[in-house]
Amino acid sequence: MTHAIEVKDLHKSFGSLDVLNGVSLTVDEGEVITVIGPSGSGKSTLARCIARLEKIDSGEISVYGRRMDGGKISNARESELLGMIFQQFNLFPHLSVLENVAIAPMKVRGKSRAEAEKTARELLDRVGLGDKFEAFPAQLSGGQQQRVAIARALAMDPKVMLFDEPTSALDPELVGDVLNVIADLARSGMTMMIITHEMLFAKDVSDRVIFMADGRIVEQGAPDDIFVRPRKERTRAFLQRVLSHYGTAVAEEAE
Repeated sequence: MTHAIEVKDLHKSFGSLDVLNGVSLTVDEGEVITVIGPSGSGKSTLARCIARLEKIDSGEISVYGRRMDGGKISNARESELLGMIFQQFNLFPHLSVLENVAIAPMKVRGKSRAEAEKTARELLDRVGLGDKFEAFPAQLSGGQQQRVAIARALAMDPKVMLFDEPTSALDPELVGDVLNVIADLARSGMTMMIITHEMLFAKDVSDRVIFMADGRIVEQGAPDDIFVRPRKERTRAFLQRVLSHYGTAVAEEAE
């Protein structure tokens, strides 16, 4: 069976700092996994390694059976496999919302302007921005800009979406709209790996939750197993701190 994502014994360091220490995981087609853990646990570095934004020290990374490590896959081919959403939106400030979404399919995939803009309009409608086609990024809220970034990634029709803490740069009142878009993608069957600090969201949207600490996967399982019945002391210690912030809402809703 070919997994959507397969990571084997991944190691990554920055100088003398070991960030990933033998991480192995799989994600199946249609599966939504969330990765939680304390800051500095290696979550974002894992996502960046999968997306070829960081060069790995050792290990293997495959997406639908295609090796992503080693630099042998083209950027165009990678864009067909993976879309990634970052903490920052990285929109082109001089382009309209519609142009931001349409430009990559034209430049990378060779689509006509008419075809690319038709798809862009459909995707912007999907993320609730059908009235913002002609706006520029500076005219949008942070939440709106992040939804444009999601539409832009989807315009390349990737098989897998990676989200690296997509709401961490947003004001609290803007988080919900972005999470609703991601949840809609999950319901549609999109294969996704989501790095997040949003515990209630992780519990609601995930097929599987992975807890990382100190560059390793400490524990993984169904949301109820992780949030209500964690087996490892390190997981329990993390969740006690997090759940003291959320009150008992995560555990109560998971029961």
